[in-house]
Amino acid sequence: MTNEERPLYEIVDKLQSAWNRSDSIAWAALFADDADFIHILGGHFTGQTAIERGHRAIFDTIYKGSTNSFTVQKIRFVGSDVAIVFMLAELKVTTPGLPPLLHARPTLIVHRTDHTWKIVAFQNTMITAEGAPEGDNSLAKGITSVEQHDRGAPSHQGQRESC
Repeated sequence: MTNEERPLYEIVDKLQSAWNRSDSIAWAALFADDADFIHILGGHFTGQTAIERGHRAIFDTIYKGSTNSFTVQKIRFVGSDVAIVFMLAELKVTTPGLPPLLHARPTLIVHRTDHTWKIVAFQNTMITAEGAPEGDNSLAKGITSVEQHDRGAPSHQGQRESC
């Protein structure tokens, strides 16, 4: 890790800590006021307030008691004050009926103003069975089954998971 990358790693550490404390206020504080957030199922939150409310809702319900582990895979500077942070996420879920482990690839665009880095865009993409070389991702199997059904292709009974 270089000195230039250090504050970006710190943002990732703070994201992980906020998630694992179910602290939507600390989570949202890492985002710019007008940030964009695309969650793992494709929904779009615009603005720090919406990001906080959205995360409060999931911390209180579907992801209550969950823990997330973020790993930085790559940082790419596209200017002196803009960087893209590529991560891996491993989410352990305790909600009955959901897969106990989900994997994703969050991508952050961060911008520095007045010597402070803030997330201006966050795109979270689930790693599906088709996109991952190994491992079990039951939710991805369920999504694939639904997609096949929607296209008129035969689905495999019993593979559909709730989400």
